[in-house]
Amino acid sequence: MRTTILCLINTLLMVTGQILFKIGSRGRQLSSIKDVISMMFSPVILLALCVYAGTTVLWLFILSKTELSFAYPIQALAFPIVLIVSALLFHESIPINRWIGVAIVFAGVYIAIYK
Repeated sequence: MRTTILCLINTLLMVTGQILFKIGSRGRQLSSIKDVISMMFSPVILLALCVYAGTTVLWLFILSKTELSFAYPIQALAFPIVLIVSALLFHESIPINRWIGVAIVFAGVYIAIYK
């Protein structure tokens, strides 16, 4: 149970990093290397990179405690969580086929981690 909770925390941190990447890149024109470098040093992108670094450290800890075949399917929950947050936070229009895909991912994770 503890490992499952750590995997869920790791997944939420991954989602947080993705949301921060989206926020940090919104409205930016990336037409040159200078633009990319400028964006990489923006506070939001730097925070996202720090979150990802922490996520990587947590992931290594998780892998030292459990099987990859158990932990990795839980990471798939990042896809539906990002989709839900995209709809709520960024007001993105999500077509029905994506919602169906999200339901399939949830079902797949449930099947994969529970006996």
